[in-house]
Amino acid sequence: MAASLVSWDDVEVYGDQGGTGATNTVAVIGAGLVGSLTASMLAGHGYDVDVYEYRSDIRAQTVVQGRSINMTIAKRGLDSLERVGIKDAVLAESIPLYGRMIHNLDGSTYPVPYGVKDQATYSISRSEINKLLISHAENHPNVKIHFEHKLENVDIKRSRVDFGGERGSKTFGTVISADGSFSKTRGKFLRDTSFNFSQEYIDALYIELSIQPDEKGQSKMELNYLHIWPRGHFMLIGLPNKDMSWTMTLFGPKRIYEDFQTRSGVLGVFEKYFPDAIDLIEEERIIELCLGAKGYPMVSIKCSPHVLNRTLLIGDASHAMVPFYGEGMNCGFEDVLVLGDLIDQYGDLHTALQHYSGARCDNVHAMCDLAMYNYTEMRDLVRSPFFRIRKFIDNVLHAMFPDKWVPLYTSIRFQRKLTYRECLDNKKWQDNLLSTVGKYGAVLAVGVCWMLIQSNKTPTFETLLDGVTTSGGWVVDGVKGLGYRIYGNRF
Repeated sequence: MAASLVSWDDVEVYGDQGGTGATNTVAVIGAGLVGSLTASMLAGHGYDVDVYEYRSDIRAQTVVQGRSINMTIAKRGLDSLERVGIKDAVLAESIPLYGRMIHNLDGSTYPVPYGVKDQATYSISRSEINKLLISHAENHPNVKIHFEHKLENVDIKRSRVDFGGERGSKTFGTVISADGSFSKTRGKFLRDTSFNFSQEYIDALYIELSIQPDEKGQSKMELNYLHIWPRGHFMLIGLPNKDMSWTMTLFGPKRIYEDFQTRSGVLGVFEKYFPDAIDLIEEERIIELCLGAKGYPMVSIKCSPHVLNRTLLIGDASHAMVPFYGEGMNCGFEDVLVLGDLIDQYGDLHTALQHYSGARCDNVHAMCDLAMYNYTEMRDLVRSPFFRIRKFIDNVLHAMFPDKWVPLYTSIRFQRKLTYRECLDNKKWQDNLLSTVGKYGAVLAVGVCWMLIQSNKTPTFETLLDGVTTSGGWVVDGVKGLGYRIYGNRF
């Protein structure tokens, strides 16, 4: 039976003295993506969950308010959705993406596959997946969702949440705060001397545009790709929607938006940097969406620990990241999966919370760093021939040694064998190995040339092979020995 939406007349209200909530009761602050998934997971473990959301029910809205960069679902997110039984429903509303489609300034395009054949991430609108997650949580009889309840205060010592006025306050066994990048609960954590916090705004702002289907209702671009217009310090990206429209996002420094104060300035930016996008988006639509736009900021947030007493920060409340790896939602979903695994391991939520920060903080910090790195890769490095060569080398080595050589993107987006920190460490190991091989390769080339010069031989394939055999043996042995000394059995 579906859980009913309740009013505060149905909720037990405590006085100023607070009280101790039953240990099996949980308040989840926020009915967004991570909050809704958390409710379903906890309900499946037998906890009574109250979810509090400051917005009205988005399922009843014709136009969902708020800004949204489309979501891409990958392995970690899919595993989390599968755990609560909603994976198939989400995939049914998604579009598979097999790689990036790069748009050059001259209008030409070329694909850069994410990985091997059939490896894909999945594009879905934030509002659609949020609606699915809310409905799924609501279907649990031990979940109650309270809309239009804005958190006014949280008492971390007593696990009490306060919504002000007639809405009152209530004490729970545990409070889980999934209230986003500007979490009010995290603000309370800042008062604790054991809590560490940092944030960084990047030097880019974003605005959203869109591409509508053509007159036949079909997509105007090749569907199964993330489309990117990389232009150095800024870029335009496009993600497909189920209705054949595209959500477009322009990322750029403040100086770009200074040109958006006039019609000619807006068109000048697109004519100079994104000429092939003008017909796709349509000129008047570009003017409508960009004229006077100032752009929205993007922030990366790290903090630790994620738990104080019986209050947990989860999702963006504990690790907001810039959107350039497409991993923010997946990382938040994996938070839920990790918490569920800890409950299974230790038998109850309170004991699981004692181990949560140790299992999660360092890993999500690594993912925040990787998201920053991918900002540079997407806007600039992706255009470099060296980037494409490295992708080729990674894919070849992965095909030859699937268990020994796993590319960074593959390890994060298509597998869950490694934690985020281990993915980053593995990338550093691979970089060091290729750098070492490259240096010794240069020495080998010099040795071959020296042998040819000394022998006055014509540089044919046979003489080159002789040179490698004669002068390169010690180089190869040296590389092997160095590799074993530095990297051990991984080499």
